[in-house]
Amino acid sequence: MVSRIRSLPGLALVVVIALVAAGTLWWGFNRVNSTRITAYFDRTVGIYQGSDVRILGVPVGSVESVEPIGDQVKVVLRVEDRFDVPADASAALVTPSVVSDRYIQLAPVYRGGPKMARGATIPRERTVTPVEVDQVYESITELSDALGPNGANKEGAVNQLVRTGAANLAGNGEAMADSITQLSRAAHTLSDSRGDIVATVKNLQTFVSMLTANDQQVRQFNTQLADLAGFLAGERETLGNALHLLSVALGDVAGFLADNRAMIADNADALTALTKNLADHRGDIAAALPVIPVAMSNVIGIHNGEAGTLDMRSNFPDQLQNPFGTICKMMDLGKLIPGNPTFDQVSRQLRPLLDHCSTIAASLAAAVKSPMILPFGILSNENLQRDPVPGTVPGTPSNQLPPSEQGDR
Repeated sequence: MVSRIRSLPGLALVVVIALVAAGTLWWGFNRVNSTRITAYFDRTVGIYQGSDVRILGVPVGSVESVEPIGDQVKVVLRVEDRFDVPADASAALVTPSVVSDRYIQLAPVYRGGPKMARGATIPRERTVTPVEVDQVYESITELSDALGPNGANKEGAVNQLVRTGAANLAGNGEAMADSITQLSRAAHTLSDSRGDIVATVKNLQTFVSMLTANDQQVRQFNTQLADLAGFLAGERETLGNALHLLSVALGDVAGFLADNRAMIADNADALTALTKNLADHRGDIAAALPVIPVAMSNVIGIHNGEAGTLDMRSNFPDQLQNPFGTICKMMDLGKLIPGNPTFDQVSRQLRPLLDHCSTIAASLAAAVKSPMILPFGILSNENLQRDPVPGTVPGTPSNQLPPSEQGDR
């Protein structure tokens, strides 16, 4: 029995050591498996060591310490590692009811991105504390005093306001209900169109930003517009006369259009036909446009300033040297007017004859060429005239006087 009594102190010492070791291990494990966050509040009424730390109302940790520092309170929070907290999270002191314990709420919920690291700090700018009940009572008391007999109602103004409001609202209950209903519908419409409203506000912001960026140009435009308005104001009499004359002229034009309506319609129809014709032959016009400047240049080149004439000669070497072949070509109607189905059909039917015609024409031309000399250089080949016309090139003078020296002859 004595031996058992002697062994009790040793057993108690072992139990105490085991409890201390377990507490130490639990404390160390809790430290390793939790995130320490320091938050600063302007006040922490109802927050103590061990108060809950929650996310969406679910406990995720506890308050480790509360320490006042100057005009703010330092609160150290412990959050379990299995709960992620955004790096820019805020802390709010929440009061569920008047009598229940308060807790600290972390928001928003983590949905991705950087996480709050161990030892992070939430500054006072990102913490929120609720309004106390005594502050609400104090505000209500101040409001009642301000509206009471010693305040705004000292001369009966509040009583008169109430009586006047009651008189105006009497019998208008249905109208007020309709107004509230319509206001609700308007709010619902605005809610449904909030995307368009936000887009409009964004576009308006972009427009205002553009005006701000171009402030100098906007000011210059306003100045010029003011100058224009001043000029018009100074010339309003002249402008009025001009507008009067313009109205008279427009009346004359309207009368002219009314009197010549049929002719204008005919001209419009003809213009439509002309436009359609130009559109149908736009390919030919496009082909002719590069040639027209060359033709005009050639016309200028053939003008003889000395004689006052257009000096030119017809140049038909192929036709004059091979008149029989020219006749054969003229018989090929399909080539003369390409694209015409009737002429193409005639050319196909006369193709054998045209081929024989070309052969016969070549034989005839070879038989009657030089040394026979025909007029206009027909079939003359090397006997064609190659001497320049007098007065057309330097070194070959003309025997005629310039038009300015010919007098009345």
